[in-house]
Amino acid sequence: MSELLKCAGCNWRVIEPDEDVTEDENGYANKRCADCQIQDCTCGFDDGLITLVADWETVSDDEGCTISPDMLPVIITVKATTKDEAIEAASDKLQAHFGTSVDALFETRIERDFWFGLNETDAFLRLCAVLQGSPAVIDEDAFFTVLS
Repeated sequence: MSELLKCAGCNWRVIEPDEDVTEDENGYANKRCADCQIQDCTCGFDDGLITLVADWETVSDDEGCTISPDMLPVIITVKATTKDEAIEAASDKLQAHFGTSVDALFETRIERDFWFGLNETDAFLRLCAVLQGSPAVIDEDAFFTVLS
């Protein structure tokens, strides 16, 4: 049996040589082991994209009763490197998409800070997930409002 090759990531001799896997002069394989590949994986996501998944907070209707808005959850993909940048960019997208008046939210003077409760405002949306990249969304039955 052939001697195992060293992984360039972790230095362990765990890679079996074959016709596609060769070694350099120091005994390192031309690929990483499975553990290092998983750690380094970006899973095909585009760098610089963050996807936010959010659902609607409760709001007060015209009579002052607390209700859940009859609106679809939102999935928003934006160019950003941090969660905070993503929330800022998503707020801009939401403002452009919904505008300043949304009947289901019983609000006619919506500002961009209201969407995620920026600057100590009451939030319309509750952040449910933050994902790196732009995942493929299967929304055949229109279960979400998708903004990308």
